[in-house]
Amino acid sequence: MKKLSLFMMFTMIAAFGFSQVIFQVQNSTPTTLQGTYPLTWADPSGNDWATPDLNIPANAVTGALEFIDDGDTGNDPTYGHPLSQDACSGTSPAPSASSLLGKIAVVYRGQCQFGHKASVAEKQGAIACIIINHTGAPVGMAGGDSGLVVTIPVIMISEQDGQLLQAAIANGDITQAFIGNKLGIFNDDLGSNPGDVLRARRYSNLAPLSQNASEFSVPVGAWVRNFGSQTQSNGMLKCIIDNGTQIYADSAAVPSINTGDSTFVSLSTFSQSTYPVGEYTMTYTIITNQTTGDEEPGDNVIDASFMISDSLYSYGRLDPVTYKPLSPGGFRAGTFTTDWEACLAFQDPNASRMRSLGMTVSNTTSSTEVLTGTFFEIRVYEWNDVFTDVNDPNLNISNLNQLDAAFYVYGSDLQDSSIFVSHNSPIQLVDNQRYLFCLNQPSQTVMPFAGYDTQIDYSTTQQDDAMGANGAHLQPSTPGSTDATYFLNGFGLDVQLAASIHLDEFVGIDEIDTDMDIVPFPNPVKDELNIPVGNVNGTALIELFDVAGKLVISRDVTFAANSNIKLNVSNVQNGSYIGKITFENGTTSKFNVVVNK
Repeated sequence: MKKLSLFMMFTMIAAFGFSQVIFQVQNSTPTTLQGTYPLTWADPSGNDWATPDLNIPANAVTGALEFIDDGDTGNDPTYGHPLSQDACSGTSPAPSASSLLGKIAVVYRGQCQFGHKASVAEKQGAIACIIINHTGAPVGMAGGDSGLVVTIPVIMISEQDGQLLQAAIANGDITQAFIGNKLGIFNDDLGSNPGDVLRARRYSNLAPLSQNASEFSVPVGAWVRNFGSQTQSNGMLKCIIDNGTQIYADSAAVPSINTGDSTFVSLSTFSQSTYPVGEYTMTYTIITNQTTGDEEPGDNVIDASFMISDSLYSYGRLDPVTYKPLSPGGFRAGTFTTDWEACLAFQDPNASRMRSLGMTVSNTTSSTEVLTGTFFEIRVYEWNDVFTDVNDPNLNISNLNQLDAAFYVYGSDLQDSSIFVSHNSPIQLVDNQRYLFCLNQPSQTVMPFAGYDTQIDYSTTQQDDAMGANGAHLQPSTPGSTDATYFLNGFGLDVQLAASIHLDEFVGIDEIDTDMDIVPFPNPVKDELNIPVGNVNGTALIELFDVAGKLVISRDVTFAANSNIKLNVSNVQNGSYIGKITFENGTTSKFNVVVNK
């Protein structure tokens, strides 16, 4: 029944998929601030807010922006904003005495719950509340203890956009802004949502499993929607992919679309004879062929970038410099008794080329709690249920064989830090076998929020073969479970667990004990890495490479059998690294290690 409820939930979300909730500055000084800004919003469907459903156009609001004043003094010691503007004080002037009456309140994210901030704004007479994030992009917002008394729209904008608008808000120079579903607000307005486009099945794809066009390709196409109040004709959809050099460009005309309607536009499949390691910037652009242009172009460019990596597999984005998972949001199961899991699905016809070494995840807590002493597990399962794809009525998540469970306990308060947890021993993968790689969060006194990427959406990619995807794109991506009851798409296809699986190519070692697995410790390491060599003795070359392939350490060593080679990494920066040992007989072995100081 729970699985059925999940599918019903996604059917309901798809029904609202045409909506486009925006925050737009419509009248300001200077006029350069006018435009649309990315946001997240408090959605009542999660049952922790009583806010209006912004998918419904009638719930839109328009008003001037003004910072709240909750009566506090001084500045936030961490982020520097005035404490009077974070709405964390219990002081709440009556609406008749507040300058916020009939306006959109602006507050900073700070040391109290989102619902509390919004409730203070509403008590002061505000018609909506904008929360400026203190770090990076806008994130999902839980209502907390006060969310169910908030009846005004609540949105969040990014730290950067808050800095851009700050002076104008303080001076009262943003006299009109719009929050809500923009359907029908403008005459000429084509666009798409991030979940409307086809993209690579996952963000980070393994180079050893993506050697040519037969092993890796990306279907290209998008839903184009007419949000405007009049019929649109002669529009165009373009897509460009580059990895330092443009390697793909295609476009197609968009058929005439009536107001409130949409059409799917297919482009040619992207494929290459080889795929160099690196980031592939994939950009969709929608052009509205009108004399006046597109009156609200904030949704005319959609990013669908992906990566080819030697060793990292992920659905969420990875930082292009550090290769750590990006986690602008945090999620956890609402209610559970024993544990909950967030998983990454894996299956490949050439999986035996690889073995899995471990997984990187992150966690956070509320501002009043710490991670020290909390714990989690990294679990790996064989997924042995037999089905074709997500449309197969035989799809189930019940026949699981646990291969490994690696335990991690926080020794300090590593909030939102990437933590690599190695398997108890490397796991050799099998061709076409389904696997689940899971972060398992057991019930405990302090319940962490797992890091999630809220900026990537696979909704169209995992929906319908008829839209240009191939069979591989109908496969499960990110299942999850609560108390061992599994849900096909976890928290949804629009939020991805901020996690990466670390793999390396399987290397057979002749003349060396083939049962020997080189698993260095401690991992993560701070200063000195121990590398066990089993019953091998002699000399070897140890090399350490960063994930971009740059040589960091090269050292000749001599060692005795059943000893540990000691490698000093105290001068190596934090990050993930690939080690390679070349023995005197020419054979090699690899290992992965994370430096975390």
